[in-house]
Amino acid sequence: MRMIPKSALLCAGFIALLSACSSTEPAATTRPEIVVTYSVLGSVVSDLVGDSASVTVLIPDGQDPHEFQPSARDIETINNASIVVSNGFNFEEGLLEVLATAESNGVPQFRVGNSITSRIVEGESADPHLWLSPTNFVQALPSLTDAINSATGLSIDPATELELLKQLDSEVTELMNTIDSCVMVSGHDELGYFADHYGCTVVGAIIPGLSTTSEGTAKQLADLKELALANDVKAIFTGLGTSQNVADQLANELGIKAVTLSTHYLQNATNYREFMLNLANQIAEALR
Repeated sequence: MRMIPKSALLCAGFIALLSACSSTEPAATTRPEIVVTYSVLGSVVSDLVGDSASVTVLIPDGQDPHEFQPSARDIETINNASIVVSNGFNFEEGLLEVLATAESNGVPQFRVGNSITSRIVEGESADPHLWLSPTNFVQALPSLTDAINSATGLSIDPATELELLKQLDSEVTELMNTIDSCVMVSGHDELGYFADHYGCTVVGAIIPGLSTTSEGTAKQLADLKELALANDVKAIFTGLGTSQNVADQLANELGIKAVTLSTHYLQNATNYREFMLNLANQIAEALR
């Protein structure tokens, strides 16, 4: 009788054990990779998908989204995404070409601006600062959810997040109703959606345009001062991309406050709800 070497028996047993393990343990699954351009939008997407997907935000907090330029790693991240979610109104100016190229190469994309009722600024285009009213996300969330589900194979239901966004809108409305008048000057034309929805008036901006890449002239600043005086403006609200020295000088000449807002990124807020409530509280407190 032919003898089988002990080493062969051990090897056969090891292979059988590996086979048994592979047949009883499911293979690890990789979560879909959702890439979002900036943090406020990223928070909304993260709340929507929960643990079902990995969410990567491209533009770091503190960098001006109007001026951000992607690195080679950022471009690789975009090209490897299951889906890319962006603003859609030319907000991320330095990413537009990269996003267009990725889309032509088959990377699914969702542009939030295509699913809302946009604010059109005369002489310019659609206002990209759409996140400053929760109602815009209420409009966009169903289409956003469909796009994510289609691109990733997930089955996300937006119902809970829609209710939370409506509740947030009610909270901000209640807060803004505590002030008698909401008339202001902004850093650039960034507070339009907030003002339109919550009954405020923005009489003008230090940088008269939708992007911080624009510049104001001395005459425009002089005209802005006259408008502020005529409309009894109580505060100037500045933020990313606006010269603090210019804001402080104008505020001193008018005898009013210059308040710095975080309008373009989460900063210290843990999520979109906290971001919006912080913003509304700052505005309301300055105008009381």
